[in-house]
Parts: sequence; structure tokens; C-alpha cells
Amino acid sequence: MNTRPADNIESIINLLKEAVFVYDENLEIRYFNEAAERITGYRREEVLGRKCITILDQSVCLNNCELCLTVKKGINYEAHFTSSFLRKDGAKRMGEFQAGLLQRNEEGTRVVVALNDVTEISQLRQELKEVHSFGNMIGKSRVMKELFETIQNVAFYDSTVFIQGESGTGKELVARALHYASPRAGKNLIKVNCTAFADTLLESELFGHAKGAFTGALRDRIGRFEEAHGGTIFLDEIGDLTPTIQVKLLRVLQEKEVERVGENVTRQVDIRIIAATNKDILEEVKTGRFREDLYYRLNVIPLHLPPLRERREDIPYLVQHFIKRWNAQHVKPIEDIADDALGLLLDHNWPGNIRELENVVEHACVKCSGSRIHSVDLPAFLQSESALPGRKKGNPVRRRNWLNRELVTEALARAEGNQSRAARELGVHRITLWRKMKEFGIPA
Repeated sequence: MNTRPADNIESIINLLKEAVFVYDENLEIRYFNEAAERITGYRREEVLGRKCITILDQSVCLNNCELCLTVKKGINYEAHFTSSFLRKDGAKRMGEFQAGLLQRNEEGTRVVVALNDVTEISQLRQELKEVHSFGNMIGKSRVMKELFETIQNVAFYDSTVFIQGESGTGKELVARALHYASPRAGKNLIKVNCTAFADTLLESELFGHAKGAFTGALRDRIGRFEEAHGGTIFLDEIGDLTPTIQVKLLRVLQEKEVERVGENVTRQVDIRIIAATNKDILEEVKTGRFREDLYYRLNVIPLHLPPLRERREDIPYLVQHFIKRWNAQHVKPIEDIADDALGLLLDHNWPGNIRELENVVEHACVKCSGSRIHSVDLPAFLQSESALPGRKKGNPVRRRNWLNRELVTEALARAEGNQSRAARELGVHRITLWRKMKEFGIPA
């Protein structure tokens, strides 16, 4: 049985990993391959005969986009551009498009387009750029400004940095900022979570192993220290290391050399070490669970990350950052957050720190029915806190409902106009006081 050439071409195109679609002079889709179905979420029958704008972000299609120009300019014009596109489920993705004229004759015009989903790559590039400029480390509080200054001062040197802070405070972000602001920025940044591996596997993961060193060691394998050669290694949750690995790590710090498991060959490594823990490491030293000599080797440049409850003035900026990130990834736009919702966020104690705040903002963005987040969009536990009549120790609770113009005016008078002192007297956050001043028309 004879097969038509068109059938062969269609079979070949369906084997491609790239999304491929063809449209005509009316910008109506005439062909849609299997990869296009997978990448866009649309079935072929749902888009054939419809405009190409079906899968494009309408904000970039104004009858003069690159795809339109390919139809207008003809055979010598090829388009290569990056633009957002929309999946059927509403998710906004970033695509790399290549388009060219396939046919122009009495039967009509056909333009072929290849689309690659480069969302993750675009996000990574932006993330690296933001980390280098401290863009992912949001904060205008005094402690964060001091932290940014310290990072800039120590990034150039190879001194070991020891980051301590509660879970969710952004220790990995600090490590990445140090690396990308250093002369080692062009080399690897290797991250190891010391709690992610069983004790028997962590040693091999860090130091590598020789073939036959243990059951299952079928070939030589380099460890993370060797992989980081020339760059930086970030050891997270270092307070959980076993005594055996602590001894071997001490040697790496002292001699900058490693030995693979099952091998007695010494290998030199050129690395910078950044370590982090959420434990009280001095208490671990006192109890004998962490070597004192290792602690002093690590603690050359100590950095302390404050919990979010100690820098509440950064919460509005963090919220805006997370909203902006949401808007970059989703089609439903969120413009801002209402005062009632922001007030709840300011008064929460945030035991999970920035990671918890990020999850709460995402919850609110998903639940929000409009373009502005309100208190009803926040998780139930935050709304229930606002109903409590007073303030529990260690857990701030809303008091703004009791604030009236007279109370605010008197507190400001006693504080001689100092908003921070007046806020402390009233038992509210300074931003809450500022919002109440704005509400009552009290000049700042």
C-alpha cells in the first residue's frame, strides 16, 4: 500500500519533542502535533480551525506580533522570539518560538511554528539574577540591611561561613547570594542537605567511593566535595552529622583534601565551604553531640538569620514579592493585598518563617475571587487568631479593633511624634499604627 508524502511528514513531526503547529493566512491553526497537545494541554480537535491566539497570551498579540509578521513578510522572514503562552488549565508558561513560511501559493499560506517550553530555564535565569542582586532576599529592616552588607563584604573571600537560623528563614538563599557574589560564581554551587541521606550513604555522597567499596558500589564515583572543585559547597543541617563524618569534615576544612570511601588516595579540592544549621550548635557542643574543634573551624564568619517575627516590617515587602512571583506564573492576576488581610499577617507569630508566609500567600492567591487579597482569602487559622480577645504570650493578636482616633493621637503625643515608640505603647506593629493614622487622617 502506498503512503502519501504528507502522511510521512506528519508521522515524522509527531516524533518531535517540540510542539509544532501550522496556521494559515487567517492565523487559523491547521495542524497540531502530539507534543503540542502535551505542552499546551489542548487536544488537537479543540484548536484546529481556531486562531493562534487560543494558546498565546493576549497581552502579546496585537495583530502585529512575530507570528503575524511571518504571514505578512513572506518567505524571507523567519521569527525567533520568546513569549508567554497559556495552557488549557490557565497556567502561564514561557515559550521559545521559531516560525517560518512553509507554503505560499494558490492554495493559500501556511506558516509552521516550533514551540519549546522554557519556563523552568527562564525562572532559573531570573532567580540567579535576583539572588546576585539580593532580589530574592527581601527586606528593608535594619537587620536585613546589615545582613546584605555583611554578605557583600565577605563574599569575595574564601573564609568558611556558618549560617544559623530557624527553619524557613532563608539560609540557602544566603549561601547562593554568597556564591554568586564571589569570584567563584562561574563554578559549581553544590548543595547537600545532610539530613536527606541515611548515615551509611552520606559519607559516600560527600566523599565519593571506589568500585567495590561496599555492596552496590559497581563503579568509582566522585563525591560532592570533588564535584564542587573550584566552586562552593553548601552543607545544610550540618548539626545532624555523625561523629565519623564530623572527623572527616574537619580534615577537609584543615587540609582541603578528601579520600573516597574504600580508597586511601588523597585528593586535593579547591572549595569554599558554607555550612548551616537550625540547631543551637553551642548547646550541641556542650552535650558532646558536635565536636568543639569542628565548630571553631566552621565558625570563621558567623551569620545569624533572624526569624520573621523579629522583622515584621519586612512582611509587606515579602508579600508583594510573592504576589509578583504568582503573577509571573499564573494567568489570574493579583494586584495587591487589603489592609484587613495584611493586618492578620503582621500579627501572626510565623513559626515557619518565610516559607510559611510564602505558602499562606499562595493559598490566598488561589482562593481569591477578585484581584485583591482579603482576610477571608487567608487560611482559617489566621482568621481564628483575629477573633481572640487578647494577647497571648509569644503570640501577638489583633488589637487594632480597639484603636480609635483619640487613643492614637494621645499615644503619638506622649511619644512626641515617634511612631515606633507610640506603636510599642499601644502594643501594635508600627505599620498597623501607620495604617490607622492614614485611616483617621492623622498627618505622619
